[in-house]
Amino acid sequence: MQCVQNRVATEEFLATQDRMPLFEALVNYTKQDVTPFDVPGHKMGLHENPLKWTLGEMTLRMDVNSMKELDLLSHPESVIKEAQQLAAQAFNVDYAYFLVNGTTVGILAMILATCKQGDTLIVPRNCHKSVMNGIILSGAKPVFIQPEVDQHFGIAHGISVENVKSALAENPQAKALLVTYPTYFGSMNQLQEICKLAHEQNVTVIVDSAHGAHLTFLPDANDAISAGADAVTISMHKTGGSLTQSSLLLLQEKRIDSKHLQKVLNMLQTTSANYLLMSSLDVARRELAIYGQQRYSQLKSIVDAAIEEIENNSRYEVLQAEYVQENFKQSYDWTKLVIRVNDIGLTGFEVYTILKQQYGIQLELAEGYVIMAVISHVDTNETISKLVHALKDIELNHAKKEAIQSAHVTANQINRLAMTPQQACNAETETILIYDAVGRISADTLMIYPPGIPLVIPGEVISEELVELYNFYFHNFGNVLNETKEENNITVVRETNK
Repeated sequence: MQCVQNRVATEEFLATQDRMPLFEALVNYTKQDVTPFDVPGHKMGLHENPLKWTLGEMTLRMDVNSMKELDLLSHPESVIKEAQQLAAQAFNVDYAYFLVNGTTVGILAMILATCKQGDTLIVPRNCHKSVMNGIILSGAKPVFIQPEVDQHFGIAHGISVENVKSALAENPQAKALLVTYPTYFGSMNQLQEICKLAHEQNVTVIVDSAHGAHLTFLPDANDAISAGADAVTISMHKTGGSLTQSSLLLLQEKRIDSKHLQKVLNMLQTTSANYLLMSSLDVARRELAIYGQQRYSQLKSIVDAAIEEIENNSRYEVLQAEYVQENFKQSYDWTKLVIRVNDIGLTGFEVYTILKQQYGIQLELAEGYVIMAVISHVDTNETISKLVHALKDIELNHAKKEAIQSAHVTANQINRLAMTPQQACNAETETILIYDAVGRISADTLMIYPPGIPLVIPGEVISEELVELYNFYFHNFGNVLNETKEENNITVVRETNK
């Protein structure tokens, strides 16, 4: 595989990547004197209303329907096809597919393209809820791998090579292995070795790289495709700069047929794909391909200096590559600024709230011990300095004498699977208080959001430890979601279905 870093430096590559065929076609269409008698019903912003006043006329003129000159996402033949080919070139893959339902639809498509009813799918227990939904839709049987648990920071890192090797040995019938790379908190396991092990057993490797759209363009690029993954879904909107809900599915075709994958995507995605979302992918790809490495190279020294200042004469501790490598044999994505705050006597939830309410700083997430800020290629010394100064001020004005310690800071236990998730979803159910549900089979998903990691999924047995975790997250931050949308309730399989 040709190295992206070598290609990015070539004039031919830069000239090719400077084009935005879909975005340019869309802009050109909006400038035509068109009287629309097609959908959408706002007719390119014909009527004056608050949407037009706020978003502007150009935005509404760009919100159009599929037509010949603008191509069709489900059967691309012209400008969308060309834009996807440019994305494939930028990320060094055989095919790139535009997604308008976020990385969720890419994960569903990867699972449905590789697993049928009853097939075994090996997955990390701290995977995203969309993985669980893909398992339910496909009828696959999940085999969970426990991630590496970091008690000091109160988070989970990636799955280890050793645990993958054991899972593959114990499940020789496995059809696919799903890996989260990087994790939400930035850890990157030895994916190259994991892909090698899986491929030796004829197991397809699919990767949830929702938080890794930028990895290809870091100075020390270590992306999932380069590591040997067969299919990777990346959230361009998270770290790549496109509009929210737009993502890319990247494919190396050796083990997954491109036509089959397109067929699956057409079943899952809307036939009225939003052109604002798709054209933003075209623009974001160009920005990363042309400017990504330069901008991240400049940011690295700024982030390093910020980390040094955050830790200087303070009780904060920042998660860094050396710590992750030494303790978990994994590399680390430095654009995830994970800061351990519990030693100043505050939870991550409390620091998160103070930063928003008193300093106007919106973080990505909080956990019991940590907060996390996501750095992207558009950040500057000014934006990062604002966060650093706020953190120093919080320690000065809000810190307590005693550090906080808790037994419930990591939510990644593996519950006993009593039936497949699909069987549990299709069974007769009832809704009861979670405190009365110990020993029952869940038909519900309790999920911490963000980051969207389940505490329990359909088919798993509810334990006392699970109820304790629910209480911890619900009462500290109120960020546990369930299907019933009722506090302290959970839907379980009726006893007659056991």
